[in-house]
Formats: sequence, C-alpha cells, structure tokens
Amino acid sequence: MPKTSSKDKRDKDDLWRNFPKTAPEFEARFATEADCIAYWIEARWGGTPACAKCQGTRLWTERDGILFECRDCGHQTSLTSGTLLEKTRKPFKVWFRAVFEISSRRNGISAKDLERIMGFGSYKTAWTWLHKIRAALVTPDREPLSKGVEIDEAFVGGKRAGKSMVLVATETDGRIRLAHALTNDAETLKAFVDASVAPETTVTSDGHAGYNATSLGERDHDAIVQTPAERRVKDSLQTIHWTVSQLKRWLLGTHAGAVKPRYLQAYLDEFAFRWNRRKTNGVGRIAARTIGNLVNHAPLTIRAIIQGATPYPHFVAAKYTVPELTA
Repeated sequence: MPKTSSKDKRDKDDLWRNFPKTAPEFEARFATEADCIAYWIEARWGGTPACAKCQGTRLWTERDGILFECRDCGHQTSLTSGTLLEKTRKPFKVWFRAVFEISSRRNGISAKDLERIMGFGSYKTAWTWLHKIRAALVTPDREPLSKGVEIDEAFVGGKRAGKSMVLVATETDGRIRLAHALTNDAETLKAFVDASVAPETTVTSDGHAGYNATSLGERDHDAIVQTPAERRVKDSLQTIHWTVSQLKRWLLGTHAGAVKPRYLQAYLDEFAFRWNRRKTNGVGRIAARTIGNLVNHAPLTIRAIIQGATPYPHFVAAKYTVPELTA
C-alpha cells in the first residue's frame, strides 16, 4: 500500500471538515449517485483514480465511471475493488445513507431498525451491512491512550448468552479501549496494555495481581484497593465504572442484550468509536470518518462475517479458537 503523504492527509482532513453536518445538508450534498461516486473518488484517490496494480493514472473509464482500465498495464480497477465495499451491488447513495443513519444516532441503531428505515428485503442484509461498517470503525494506526489511564475488567451479557469478560482501559474523561478476553492472565493483559497504552503513561488499577511488571512493563503503576465506602467518597476508577455502565446500558438498550460472544468484539469497537467521538462537532464528521475507513479497509465477505469470530486482533489467535468465541 502506498505511503500517505502530508498532502493526502490534508486533503482527507478537508473532506472530513467539509462533510455535511446535518440531514438536510447531507441530502443536498449527495442528491445523486454521481455525487456519491465523486466523493468516493476523492476519499480513495484524492480525486484522480489510480490503477490498483501499477498505480498509474492513465486510465480508460468504463461502465459509466465505475470501472477503469489502465492504459499502461491493462489492469482493470473498479471503484470498490480492494475496499470493504468490494463486489457490492447496491448504489453508493444507499451505502452513504446507511452510514449517515448509523452515525447520526448517538446510541447507534439495531439491525431491525436499519432494515425498516432503509427498506432492505431482509434482516440478514441489514445485519451484514452493520457488521461491515463496524469492521471499518477501528483504524490500525490509532494513537494509544496517554493521559493517565485507568484499567480494569468487566463482565457483560446475560444468562442466555453467558457472561463475557471485557478488558477496559480509559483516559480520565477521554478515550477508551475495549477488548473481549477469555482470561485476565498476565499474557493477555500485556497484549492489551501494549496495544492500548503509551509506554510513558501512569496506569491505575484496582490492585489485581495480573497488573504487574510483566503485563505493564515499565509504566508507572498505582494499585489502589478500595472498600465500597471509600469508592463512594472518591472512586479511583470512576471513568472505568462510568464506561462499563454505559456499555451495559447500550448493549441492553440498542441491541436488546442479544449480542453473541463471537460478535462481541465488533460491538465493543462500535461502542468505543462512538464514545471517543461523543464530543465531535457535527454527526456528519463521524459519517465522513466512517466512509474514509470503508475506503481503506480490506474486503470482507458475508460468509466471513457470519462464520468467522472477530477476536481482539492483538491477542494470540490460537487462544481464541474455543467454543465461547464461536458459539
């Protein structure tokens, strides 16, 4: 994949800033399929389509502007090839509308509601669209937490689906990271901490023995053991507890507590994405980020979504090929 230049970054930041912020602005900006295609080309190539094989820009345009053939190497590149929307048969206008519907709701949207709003022919279609969009919410190069981090574990789920462990790391009144874990042993905690927390950050925990030099490395560590009475006066993990409370409410409210363990990580990613952007000025900017991530994410088939579990990517994969994650 070609490196992103400073100019490319500025261009994408401009797209983000200029994206419609309200529903009326969105309807006016993307009134036609051509409007959506033009924006997609800007988001993917900076306005000039390039060959996926040789990166050349001398292209023949075919099939009403959705397919390009390279004059230099003969390779054909479609608007969606190599992206999360590869092989989609739906118009870009429908995808853009779905992204806006999902992004504009503070608490998200269930597959059943998306099916009803978008007029899809089946619940399965709405469910797979939601999972495709969730897959694009987390970018691999996101910055680690750094402003004084609280870390703990929580359990979510009910009797029917079973309880699942979630590792939680939060900045004080800032960003969060969430991971579905099968255990809180030192190896698992180290993988989560190394992926989520900057090396120079001070970590506050509840005194669990797993948070030690093995899992935390050389990070400064405040292990604070509190009684219930002490927590009522000043909770050392207040941000963690707020986050977990909101997460449970979201899973029960928006998704009726019906999230299976094999899909839990995808929902955790969506919740973290929303939480980290709760102060963003204008829901349209959240939609812009999502569309940009659809451009940069590798293709994902419906079969892969339905059959494959989605473990936290920094854990050892072998440990997560167990019934809990594939049930």
